[in-house]
Amino acid sequence: MSEILTVLNNYRGTGALLILYAAALVYLFVREKDRTMRALFVFMPLTILVLFILPPVYRIYSRFETETYYRMLWLIPMSITIFYAGLRISVCRLKKFWPAGAAIVAAAVILCGNYVYDNQNILAAENSQHLPHQVIDVSDFLLDDSGNIQLKAAIPADLVQFIRQYTSKIDMPYGREMVVSQWDYWNPVYEAMEKTDTVDVVTLVQATRDAKCNYIVLNASKAIEGDFSDYGIEDIGNVDGYEIYKDPEVPVIDYSVYYDEK
Repeated sequence: MSEILTVLNNYRGTGALLILYAAALVYLFVREKDRTMRALFVFMPLTILVLFILPPVYRIYSRFETETYYRMLWLIPMSITIFYAGLRISVCRLKKFWPAGAAIVAAAVILCGNYVYDNQNILAAENSQHLPHQVIDVSDFLLDDSGNIQLKAAIPADLVQFIRQYTSKIDMPYGREMVVSQWDYWNPVYEAMEKTDTVDVVTLVQATRDAKCNYIVLNASKAIEGDFSDYGIEDIGNVDGYEIYKDPEVPVIDYSVYYDEK
């Protein structure tokens, strides 16, 4: 139960919106007569809240995931409930001056929240794609070298989750599933690239060739044991601190030719 209360405490923000929501929920429970509205704004949220605080539900959920349990609370229409209750009170009590009441409710919701852009994790966008510039530069370099056709590249974990947001022409042997530790997935390329302080060239080349990777991208600061050139792999450039290698043993194939023929 303590874990559930911790999640709820972390989710509450300043706590003021929860107070407003509780007041709106009680008001609608007592005064709302429309069955559809009661189901939407009262019974459905109460059911979610009851499920949320039940330890058996948390235990079942935590077998698969723990860090996203708070997302159950996203199903509760908190702001809409506050506005609906506030508008209902305004119309009943203020009559033709109900817009003033609506404005007060809106101001209360805004003032009870936090200014999201003060969060230290919110950064100014570096480009129109809202992606790290390294992702764009590395992706463009790979696509230019391949002739702008489909390719497969082993990408460092700090870039991998952004690549597919930028282009669908770069396949990868692993994706975001590898950077979420609690999922505990295993991939030989990821193990060779990320799980050791020093990259063993023999192990990495074997893994990337088994995965049919045309390119290998490594952080230039990563220590390397061995020489890629011993396996015919070419160092074709450094982009934004990432060393890019091309494996001629795994040629890039233009699959669009086969699609065009079909």
